[in-house]
Amino acid sequence: MFNRFLSTLSLISRFPIKGRFLKKFDVSRMDFYLPITGIVPALLGTVLFYGGYLLTESPLLTVILMLIGQYLAFNLFHLDGLMDTADAFLGSFDREKRHAVLKDSRIGVYGFFAGMAVLSLKAGLLYTLFPGFFRFPAPLLAYPISGRFSAALIPCLTAPAKRGGLGALAKDARPYRAIAGFFTSLLLWNALAWGMSAFLAVNEPPFWALLAVPLISPLGSVFFARLYHRHLGGYTGDALGAAVEIAEILHLAASLLLLVRMEVL
Repeated sequence: MFNRFLSTLSLISRFPIKGRFLKKFDVSRMDFYLPITGIVPALLGTVLFYGGYLLTESPLLTVILMLIGQYLAFNLFHLDGLMDTADAFLGSFDREKRHAVLKDSRIGVYGFFAGMAVLSLKAGLLYTLFPGFFRFPAPLLAYPISGRFSAALIPCLTAPAKRGGLGALAKDARPYRAIAGFFTSLLLWNALAWGMSAFLAVNEPPFWALLAVPLISPLGSVFFARLYHRHLGGYTGDALGAAVEIAEILHLAASLLLLVRMEVL
């Protein structure tokens, strides 16, 4: 069990997990463990948030430090998938050309624009939500869980576009395992949240508020699964990366709406 978790974590992060900790690379249950791996970047974001604000006392610098840390450790892979997706699908290409664009390591103007837009939106949402982090940190900082859950659902909705590659590793994904992994991650994160709330002396919202926001993440799954299925006949690893980035944006946007409705912001 722990070996499968570490295998999935090593696949989507820059952590060098080797030796006695990872006995055998096994991602046969990536659909279950991918949402759970979202807890790690969520914890990293929590440390960077409180540590960054303690050091700088600047909301803007704290948000920048959070994004730099999370992208260096995790999200650069996903951002690359989003930018490749933008280059491949925003232009007028046939199927073979789209495959070639997805394989190309260079970034075009569509990819550059998509990357800039996502980073700007995420930074803007985090900055706007900043006062809410001190009252309700757990639901707001759980956006990496939503992103990985969205990616885990894509292989459940369509087949791989090709036999090889990262995407094909999740070809045996099942919806019930992805959903089970999602709820497991929320339960674990909720348990950690209560511990953090006691340590930080903050009031956490009830569990339904933590659950309601990540439920928006499947919208990204459906969109990219349909997009890739229609134009390529199935998904690739880039589709999973794009889904992570968009689902994180959706999570933060839903959090903003929730806090505005609660008159917190």
